[in-house]
Amino acid sequence: MMDHWFIDLLMGIGSFFIHPLTYIGLLAMVWIGYRRLKRERKMFHTSTGPVGKDVFHRLLPGVLAGIVLSVAAVASGIVLTPEFLLITTVTYLVLIVIGGAGFASPAYALGLAFLLSYLLPSGWTTPVDPLPVLMFIAAFVLVEGVFMHTQSKREQYSPLRLRSKRGKWIGGQRLDRMWLVPVCLFIPGDTFPAEGWWPLFPVAEDISLLLVPFLVGFRLTAVGQLMRIKVKEAGTRVIGFGVLVAIGTVIFMLLSEWTWLPVLLVAILGRVLLQVYEYVSDRLKDHYFVPRNEGVIILSVLPGSPGEKMGLLPGEMVTKVHGDPVHTEWSFYQALQINPAYGRIEVIDANGERRVEKAALYDNQHHELGLLFLHPHEEQWQGE
Repeated sequence: MMDHWFIDLLMGIGSFFIHPLTYIGLLAMVWIGYRRLKRERKMFHTSTGPVGKDVFHRLLPGVLAGIVLSVAAVASGIVLTPEFLLITTVTYLVLIVIGGAGFASPAYALGLAFLLSYLLPSGWTTPVDPLPVLMFIAAFVLVEGVFMHTQSKREQYSPLRLRSKRGKWIGGQRLDRMWLVPVCLFIPGDTFPAEGWWPLFPVAEDISLLLVPFLVGFRLTAVGQLMRIKVKEAGTRVIGFGVLVAIGTVIFMLLSEWTWLPVLLVAILGRVLLQVYEYVSDRLKDHYFVPRNEGVIILSVLPGSPGEKMGLLPGEMVTKVHGDPVHTEWSFYQALQINPAYGRIEVIDANGERRVEKAALYDNQHHELGLLFLHPHEEQWQGE
């Protein structure tokens, strides 16, 4: 009996590595990195990093989030059916194909999957209690908001070069992120007996443990403010929305059985409205990355470059190089050649404070300090 239990547990954990969503998620993360790399090279003839950084840097946070969600799911005894998990996988696949990371929010995938499973003809799927699904959506929305919030601590975002509605060149920043989150769940099976108060939502006499992959993703574009500010504010709003969904779930537990439908619709449509709000509110702001008379705005700083070692940040404005005022990218490069072995840069940061950064330069280092500017004279790339 013990051997049977142990083998079933290992098979449940190993199912993660044969689940199609695991590889759909990894391929989607690679595709996100490839698109970023292609876009940056078209726009700036260089990139902010290899494709691998869009994959490997997401793995550990996804695993940590999965551990937290697994403890909560197992402790509360949530049971989901294999049919529902299959519908969720198909829903994720369709959403990612349509909208990439921007449509990979669990609120969309889990919410639409439950609606589909509920609308399917009787006998096609085993009924799933709406309460654990709503609990899962609330928990995942909170995780999504936390993931977004943590991205505000970064200074490295993908730079953009676009044309405004008036035909003028503007710069921007984009953030495409996706995480693979493995979560332990109960499904109908024969490993554990479902007796007493636990699990809370039994759908069978016996249950088994399964390690299931889920995806959490989002896309943000900032042209009216710095991305680190935008993503922090957006993350706070998503966390607040997750709390709202959790409150709606509690209300559902206390009221009639049909309360789940408005709560589910609020979870799906509310996340859509938040996404629309992030886009519209940014476009209503004055453009941040535009040519200015006082100097040149830094769109991005290449990792490991002299500019990064000097502490230069995206959104800061370079006003002088070696004491000479600079007003265009061309004048910046010309001033830099006065002393190619040494860099002395005067900048104004995002708070309007001036400072001077100095660094010794070497032959094997980037001759432009690793700074990316707007390049307003170049033809726009129409790939996005």
